[in-house]
Amino acid sequence: MKQRIHHMLLPVFLLALLVCGVNNASAQQTLGNIKGQITDTEGNALPGASVQIKGTNRGAATSTSGNFELQGVKAGSYTLVINYMGYKSQEVAVEVTGGKTTVKDLKMSSNARDLSTVTVSSVLEGQQKALNQQRNADNIKQVVSADVMGRFPDLNVAESMQRLPGVTIGRNSSGEGSTVQLRGTPGNFTNINVNGEQIMGTGENGERNATLDLIPVNVLSSMEVVKTLTPDLDGDAIAGAINMKSPTATSMHTKLALDAGLGYNGLRKKSNGIGNLSVGKRFFQDASNPNGRLGVILTGSYYRTTNGYDEVNAQVWQQNDFEDGKGAIYFPTDVRYLYVENQRTRKGASATIDYNFSPVTSIVANIMYSDRDNELTRYRKRTRMQLKNTTVDDDGEYITTKGRSYNEVKAGTEDNMNINYNLQGETQIGRVKLDAGVFYSNSKYKNRANTFNFITGNIPLTIRDISSDYLMATGTDWRNDASLFTYNTVERDYWNTEGNNFVAKLNAQIPYKIGNNAAMFKAGVKIKRMHNQRYKLPNTIVSNFSGDKAAGNLANFSGLSQVDDHLLDGNMNFGLGVDRDKTINFFDENEGLDNGIFTQDASGTRISQDAYYYDAVETVTAGYLMNRIQFNRLMLLGGLRVERTSVDYKGNIITQDEDELWKSTSLTEKKNSYTRFLPNIQAKYDLTKSSLIRGGLTFGYSRPNFVDLVPGRIVNILSETITDGNPELKPAFSTNLDLMAEKYLSNLGILSAGVFYKKIDKFQYNSVTTLTGNEFDGADQYANWRYYQILNGNTANVYGLELNAQANLTFLPGFLKGFTVFANYTYSHSNADAQFRKDLRLPGQATHTANASLAYSLKGFTIQGNLNYNGSYIVSLGEDAETDVIRDARTQIDANASYQLNKWFTIYVEAQNLTNAPQRAYFGQKSRIYEKQFYSYWGRAGVKFRL
Repeated sequence: MKQRIHHMLLPVFLLALLVCGVNNASAQQTLGNIKGQITDTEGNALPGASVQIKGTNRGAATSTSGNFELQGVKAGSYTLVINYMGYKSQEVAVEVTGGKTTVKDLKMSSNARDLSTVTVSSVLEGQQKALNQQRNADNIKQVVSADVMGRFPDLNVAESMQRLPGVTIGRNSSGEGSTVQLRGTPGNFTNINVNGEQIMGTGENGERNATLDLIPVNVLSSMEVVKTLTPDLDGDAIAGAINMKSPTATSMHTKLALDAGLGYNGLRKKSNGIGNLSVGKRFFQDASNPNGRLGVILTGSYYRTTNGYDEVNAQVWQQNDFEDGKGAIYFPTDVRYLYVENQRTRKGASATIDYNFSPVTSIVANIMYSDRDNELTRYRKRTRMQLKNTTVDDDGEYITTKGRSYNEVKAGTEDNMNINYNLQGETQIGRVKLDAGVFYSNSKYKNRANTFNFITGNIPLTIRDISSDYLMATGTDWRNDASLFTYNTVERDYWNTEGNNFVAKLNAQIPYKIGNNAAMFKAGVKIKRMHNQRYKLPNTIVSNFSGDKAAGNLANFSGLSQVDDHLLDGNMNFGLGVDRDKTINFFDENEGLDNGIFTQDASGTRISQDAYYYDAVETVTAGYLMNRIQFNRLMLLGGLRVERTSVDYKGNIITQDEDELWKSTSLTEKKNSYTRFLPNIQAKYDLTKSSLIRGGLTFGYSRPNFVDLVPGRIVNILSETITDGNPELKPAFSTNLDLMAEKYLSNLGILSAGVFYKKIDKFQYNSVTTLTGNEFDGADQYANWRYYQILNGNTANVYGLELNAQANLTFLPGFLKGFTVFANYTYSHSNADAQFRKDLRLPGQATHTANASLAYSLKGFTIQGNLNYNGSYIVSLGEDAETDVIRDARTQIDANASYQLNKWFTIYVEAQNLTNAPQRAYFGQKSRIYEKQFYSYWGRAGVKFRL
């Protein structure tokens, strides 16, 4: 089916591309250009403004800095028509001289009605920028401007993204939004970009995507969720791309923004603080550059908080028949309770310089830096009840006389950093506009963690209710009795992950006409080299306590008698904690001494280090051809993109002997290459000035996560499991159909409805099988063991519906005019077939997601309530539906308010997670808890200054 579609479409695309090479008579005449900037009366850029040559279908939309350009215009007199939602339409005369560029900067006036007691702009500030950019885009995308971001109490990019239709976010261990998934597809199907280029992920599990809790929203000018890719965009993103744009200076007047606030975290009862700065200005104004040749803008952001989470998890459920008449059931053999306190510092900065050498030649240089540091202390307790030692009595209680309990403290730091360098320039030679750029991104994650573990001997444990979220074993006072525990192991877990992406690209475009229809032909080439590696440092160790049992008793290292008496929203208390400083000092004083107190586990250390290593290099060479034609109300865009990928993956294969000791490590390497052809056709039809329909048939692919491709192997004797990487994994390939209808409202709102469909071949899934002995060389010695590997599935179908509504209710009478509503809903459904399972739901696909916001403005006062709903979705696939891990549905409620004191100062207050919504996951069935975390609420109040 896919090949037949390609065969039918390729001749159409090639014919359209050849047409652009036909020169008509007008192409031989002397031509000129029109260039300029559209701003408001105060010099603020108006992105997405429509600039049309009256009486023709020639036009352009302004960029994020308000600039526009019309190429290849015949010499003569014209009238430009400028439209921008929320502003009065303008017409202005312009004279074009052959061989020259005419510069025409324009200021537009707002047409917002005076509503007396209602100040509409205080709520809708910036929304018109986003809607205008979305209205004039050639493809399907949503835009979030910096001003719109400021309407919500969101501190990082992921949290801002969750307000948009079709977006599902995952949360980090402190409750902040962290990862993003689009339209019910896995996270690696979405690219995360800065200024159009991908930044690399540095997650411990080898994810391709960068975590978005790293980047503060205040260093950005806007964000885009691109849902249908055009041929000039990277094709390796089945779901689409998140593109974060850095700001550029737009005004000859100094623009200064300062924010400062203080806040509070309800869970750990600690304060937080935030500060943001932005200053920009343009210089060297002249006749050819009325908005200045040079622009400079600097931004900075600083946020520090003490947060954390409470958690209960039972991540090992094993099937067993206890012979009590209930048959085989799943029983939780390992239950853990966590209290985590974390001091988080997030810093961000960007600097952008742009310079216009002439009206047609310019250059832009940008650097963007983000850093997130965590300094955490984790207290954790565990109880273990092995199946072979557990029975059930007549009262339904599960009992063991050989249970175990653990009491741990972990002290660690995490440093996640990303820095991006971007240099772009453009010029014009005759009718051909050229633009080129180089981009380099470096991401690093440094983890330095030390875990100190105390363990009991065999103790009696009893548990009755295994369907509770708050599983609790009794029978021994393991929560408070220090005498039960002895110093056990020390794990020093020091590892780094680093990702780099280097990009070089060149594009050329030329305007032409087909009859009276304006057209644009564009072509380009690009190369990018992505390098991702993960390794543990040499001082990573596993060490066992081998000293005198009395000296290692927990009573010598006891900390707080009650770490938290309101753990898990008051559902239990934590009990006795380990003293962090005493425990660390004791180990530091005895490490490396030949006194018999600590013995390094050489085998465990070697396995820990070697199994962690991988090194992956991917080089992508791409080229594309694209043609855009405007037929009065109809815009057609077609093209073809070709991408060739060459890969080189390295990893370690580890073997252990019959005593589970390290035996050998073998470095393995796998090289491969493949080419993908990606046809693309999209259309937009203007029904009226305010209504349109968009559609697209596109093709894309997505690569597996790095760690899944690495040719490594881990053998675990104790659990009788083997885990293999799979360098033979193929990228998923998708055929995408999209249709969207949009109605833009006169009061700066939008109503939209869209449907989408994706047919995904060779999606990736987690396979768990039993070894028969012929899977790989030497597999016969592991017959009947469990074998874990990521494999390609057959075909998955994903389809859905997106609804979106934003409206300022100015048509209501009296004080009701001040209300604004914002709401969206996404329905998605998927079915997929894999080797051993049929009709699966793709991991990450939530059936329902929704957002709602209600705001009210009265004079300078604004108050707003926000609701975000994420439906349930599969986190990881098991052997069958009974062993899938599923993230439960979650609803979060936030609120914020502000009051504009005068033209310069605004005070604000904002709060998140007001209802203390937990994040919960379950194992196959809702009655089997897998993980539950509580974060409580957090918020802040402060002041904003604008000049």
